[in-house]
Amino acid sequence: MKEFIYKLIPGFLKIGYYKLRGKRPWSWGYTTFKFDYIKKAIYDREILGKFKNSDFLPKGFGFSLDERAVEYPWVISKILVGSCNFMDAGSALNRKDILEHPVFKNKKITILNLNPEQNCFWQKGISYVFGDIRQMPFKDSYFDFITCLSTLEHVGMDNTFLYVKDQRYKEEKLFDFEKAVLELKRVLKKGGSIFITVPFGKYQNFNYFQQFDSSRIGRILEVFKPQSHQINYYKYEKDGWNISDEESCKDVEYSKIQKSDFIVAAKAVACIEFIK
Repeated sequence: MKEFIYKLIPGFLKIGYYKLRGKRPWSWGYTTFKFDYIKKAIYDREILGKFKNSDFLPKGFGFSLDERAVEYPWVISKILVGSCNFMDAGSALNRKDILEHPVFKNKKITILNLNPEQNCFWQKGISYVFGDIRQMPFKDSYFDFITCLSTLEHVGMDNTFLYVKDQRYKEEKLFDFEKAVLELKRVLKKGGSIFITVPFGKYQNFNYFQQFDSSRIGRILEVFKPQSHQINYYKYEKDGWNISDEESCKDVEYSKIQKSDFIVAAKAVACIEFIK
């Protein structure tokens, strides 16, 4: 009922209330404010250029926002304009304000997820497939581009905690992300690109997801064996998000959500681009 009422309230009122209350992460109005901020960022050519070229971001970028503030503009800066066969594994892109971006125009888009989405955009010609990323129902070398944002860390973990009711997905298979990586490689065309993001820093297991460390990033590389690759690390500091490096992020701990503090979820994120 609360969620229904929340949807009826105009966005500008939610944002205004959130600002008035001091921009406390995860407080009322946070999600609306966050995606309004992200929408502005993904249409800002200067910001996208900084992500594309791995440049430093403006001071204060994404202040008080979680890692989505860097994941979305990073991946959109990397996706080529034009027609292609495209998959979003994990359904992170399944939002109207994201899918309306020009980079997705003329693309044949498939969204793969474990559970049905509340909002589906079939009018845009998007196909929805409910399945396990470790065993996907697609033929070999089917997709030109694949995105997999903040998804690998949940593979093989307890997905009944937030996402599905099926008890088959109440698991503790800490290295099943490797099976997912192999499947992603299988369905990607030779010369195709895949974009992966995961929370990064000190290894931590939260049962329904795990924060990746350098050794697990290394396993992704070893399993995929890309033709070429690039990894960008972004870190959250007291004045917002900015580009960083592996060494500076390797001991960062995931922040538990506290509504009273200016902290986010992941304090660092690894953004990985592979070419098969």
